Amino acid sequence: MEVCERNSCVRGYHIYKDIWNAGIGEEFQCERELDNRRDQYAVAIKKDGTIIGHLPRTISRACSLFLRRGNEIKCRVTGHRRYSVDLPQGGLEIPCVLRFEGKAKEISKLKKFVKPELPMQAAKST
Repeated sequence: MEVCERNSCVRGYHIYKDIWNAGIGEEFQCERELDNRRDQYAVAIKKDGTIIGHLPRTISRACSLFLRRGNEIKCRVTGHRRYSVDLPQGGLEIPCVLRFEGKAKEISKLKKFVKPELPMQAAKST
């Protein structure tokens, strides 16, 4: 079993904030969301079986395939909510670290598509 970590964010906090208060250090499981009509590769972040957000669309395809092959992704909250800096429609997101656990071959493939993020541009905190 090999492990790889990448900085990312929980997208859609503005939608789920009524059912979840983000706490630094909280850890959640990521699961493929097979019934998502907008994105066939959507990966949901779940707390006690309830969706509390999604992985960014820019990495969802690689993450969905990684999960489909029997690997695991965990999401650990690392910061406070902020406005999305790369989405024209805005929205709130939560900084996190994604922990990928799987076979060495699968981790190697994943690293080609899910690059380590550069430090985020200054985002407005709320």
